[in-house]
Amino acid sequence: VRWLALSLLLLLIVLQDQPEPRPRHRAEWLSAGAIELRTVRAGSGDTTLFLLHGYGESLLAYRAVFDRLATRFRVVAVDLPGFGLSDKPDGPYDYQTMVGQLRSFLDRHISGPVVIVGHSMGGQLAAGLAMLRPDRVVATVLIAPAGLGLSPWHGAVTGEPADLVGWLNVPIAYHMPIHAPDWLEEPKARRAYDALADPGYRAAATRVLKEYDFAALQGRLDSLEQPTLLIWGRLDPTIPIGTGETMAAQIPCNRFVSLDRTLHRPHQTAPDTVFRAVIGFLEDPPPCAQGLGSSD
Repeated sequence: VRWLALSLLLLLIVLQDQPEPRPRHRAEWLSAGAIELRTVRAGSGDTTLFLLHGYGESLLAYRAVFDRLATRFRVVAVDLPGFGLSDKPDGPYDYQTMVGQLRSFLDRHISGPVVIVGHSMGGQLAAGLAMLRPDRVVATVLIAPAGLGLSPWHGAVTGEPADLVGWLNVPIAYHMPIHAPDWLEEPKARRAYDALADPGYRAAATRVLKEYDFAALQGRLDSLEQPTLLIWGRLDPTIPIGTGETMAAQIPCNRFVSLDRTLHRPHQTAPDTVFRAVIGFLEDPPPCAQGLGSSD
């Protein structure tokens, strides 16, 4: 009994002395014009997948697919200006300013051909960036993107009415964690950041709703000439699937994937399906695409 007790005690001591596993990735803060964006990078290859999240989220929105995509490509994800742990300047937060900041980031920090993956507001920015840099962007993956407007309920809190609901922006919009210590290593001072306690986040989130034009791609989608994958949930209440069908009719080269029983964030609720759709699109693009394929 004594030997058994001693053995168990030694085992407990050994287990306690084991260091905790290091997170798989390390966050960086990289410039995008005059501001810095929290960034995570992984993978290898000639082609980079550049991931842009939606309103009120962070780069962690792509955690469920990030590592799998990184087995096939270089992958870069950022917190958009004003969100996550990226800088939150006084403004402006209009569509043109934000797409310009992302263009600066792309030109400075990403080399070679790029596939931009964007969700919701990030999908609109992805399409706009592809139009600005057709020499760099070889394809886009747009997951329930904005650009032609939001549903009536969501659209009602944009523009001037944003001031009236600004105090609700943080608890309503910031519905997911912005730290993942088991996955993403950050400096100690950064790990303490709490968006709920940051008036700068509240101000930025309000200004986005007030200044950003979620319909800025009206009449412009025929200029998105890169092959495009559109992914939409049939039950999306934020940007209804009818908007996706309208987009598909205007984008010259696209593949449209609709998911049953799926809401606005299929890359989070159905990551396996989204991962397969993205890889299938890049390995076997629609007939209108030329020269697009995996970087393996």
